Amino acid sequence: MSEISKIQHQSPESVEQTCPQITRGKEILYLTHGEIESLGYTPSDIIKLVRIALTEHGKKRCEMPAKIGIHPISNTLHHAMPAFVPAAGASGMKWVACFPENYKYNLLQTSGLIILDDVQTGWPIAVMDGVWVTAKRTPAVSALAVEKLAPRNSSEVGILGCGVQGRGHVMALATVMPDLKRVKVLDIHPEIAQQLVDDFKDHYDFQLVVASSIEELVRNSDVVVTATVVLKKPNPLIEDEWIKEGALLLPVDIDSVFFWKTMKRADKFLVDSLDEMNYFMSIGYLEHGLPQLYAEIGEVVAGLKPGRENDKELILDMNVGMGLVDVVVARDVLDRAIKRDIGTSLPL
Repeated sequence: MSEISKIQHQSPESVEQTCPQITRGKEILYLTHGEIESLGYTPSDIIKLVRIALTEHGKKRCEMPAKIGIHPISNTLHHAMPAFVPAAGASGMKWVACFPENYKYNLLQTSGLIILDDVQTGWPIAVMDGVWVTAKRTPAVSALAVEKLAPRNSSEVGILGCGVQGRGHVMALATVMPDLKRVKVLDIHPEIAQQLVDDFKDHYDFQLVVASSIEELVRNSDVVVTATVVLKKPNPLIEDEWIKEGALLLPVDIDSVFFWKTMKRADKFLVDSLDEMNYFMSIGYLEHGLPQLYAEIGEVVAGLKPGRENDKELILDMNVGMGLVDVVVARDVLDRAIKRDIGTSLPL
């Protein structure tokens, strides 16, 4: 029996209507960025949802083809990210774009929409902003990786890139690192790094500082997050000798800033989805390929493979984003919005 057939429902009658409050085939619920923000999600809420998504992926109880996309300008992308997660009653797709030079137009580099469908009939039932979901679910994946892969009693973090993802990672990692004492941040735009520090410094007990250099950011950090831009041709910035023994490296920007030497020598190399990494390679990214794969992060979150086994292991977990995480979070957003009577009903 194929993996897909194992998760498919055998007939429409065996499936409950996804969202009875929405008249399928007649209307959709539209949710804006601000409306989703008003629902009051905490980092812990998102981590809980992402844990479900990663566990289902690790146990192969979902359907998620690799991304497909178009790439109108160098180093840009539009990706279609469909997924079906039976355990969450979530079926849909995120259509997302990443244009790193959007700052020139006073726009975020990442944009997107999420469409959710009724599992029983296939009709769309909701369309919502995808920027908020992307901003929250990506750091939550990193937080779960930290739970399983970071050294014991990790107390120092370095975050390269202080945009939406950098900010999200400060909040998510603070949620899962009880011994956190110092977070160092750095950005190509110094004022953005300083703004992050100014905005968050009174919210946490740990020290939050702007690093003077990438070397200072990386040295002595138990966890290093790189949230810069995804580049077709890498621009390595982090020298291998700066990396602390036993560190956990979390590149949200694939191989853009790490040297191949570092990636290749990792004791454990993980990704979120091998299929999606293969897709990136097929369109010219990851010019060195991938080191030997230890696991997908879902396998570790699901308890199918061990995480960190000693404090000397160098572990690198490369997560580029999976549609199944988006639809699981989006389905919960939809349910919460309906309970609070938030959103706009639009006719089809």
